[in-house]
Amino acid sequence: MPLEKPAAVAGDPVKSAKWDELTAGRSFTQADAPTLALLCQWYKIVELAQDELDSFGEQTAYQNDMGDLKSFPQIATLKTASAEIRQLNKQLGITDGHEGAPDVRNVQTKLFSIAERHEARKARAAV
Repeated sequence: MPLEKPAAVAGDPVKSAKWDELTAGRSFTQADAPTLALLCQWYKIVELAQDELDSFGEQTAYQNDMGDLKSFPQIATLKTASAEIRQLNKQLGITDGHEGAPDVRNVQTKLFSIAERHEARKARAAV
């Protein structure tokens, strides 16, 4: 049985598309739906904050009434959203890396380990 998309997600094109992307090829239970919905909400917040920042052009800060230079609040929103998305992904078992892509560091470590063992065998055989 496919995971039922909550009405609040289905009614929003951004959240609905993100839901479809997140659930494609993954197995979630209906109990995961609220967490997935929250994750979709955070992705929408990211998109809105990015759109607002883009509308400011090249600026990343503004001067307040006191003359202080302040970063736009959208930057703090993006930081918070990023942390929330990471945590929810972890909670749902969604990896941060590229799924299906080999871990090159792990492959290199294994190759180095194999080469070391081969050299050790050669050294023992020479004795």
